[in-house]
Amino acid sequence: MKYKSLLVVTLAFASVSVGFADSKRTADYLRINPASHVDKKVTVDVTMVKPVSWKSPVDGISFFHASTLDRTDKKFGGVILVAVPSDEAEKFAKKYGTEYEGKNSRSALEGTFTLVSGNGPSGLWIIDTTGKIPQLVADKKLVIPHGDGNAKGFGGGRRPLRGW
Repeated sequence: MKYKSLLVVTLAFASVSVGFADSKRTADYLRINPASHVDKKVTVDVTMVKPVSWKSPVDGISFFHASTLDRTDKKFGGVILVAVPSDEAEKFAKKYGTEYEGKNSRSALEGTFTLVSGNGPSGLWIIDTTGKIPQLVADKKLVIPHGDGNAKGFGGGRRPLRGW
């Protein structure tokens, strides 16, 4: 009987822990404590992506804004800039979709959490799927237009709903 109770408590704790783990897969969570994620592989749950409104400063790399979802509460989890090889941009857009339409579905996106400029939570952080961004930053060959990146470009940080 003791073991049965212990098993029930352990399973309950495990299910709660899994819920907390899922909510860590958002852009907002990564920016809360970026130092613990910088230059590491990360996974976020993406509901949709939008190509940026500016021309990529790097040949061969396309940039998208990815809208993330907190799986636990099914609520908006922030937006983050994503670097994608240009030859995979169409496939990337098709995989994640470019229209929100009120959906709460999500697809996992993996890449390296990278600082492009600034520092701390207010720095310009991106998810790099190309493997090229750190060297471009080190060589000062990557300049993102001022005022863009992260939640910018989705209505100044407001929750994206329709019509963007």
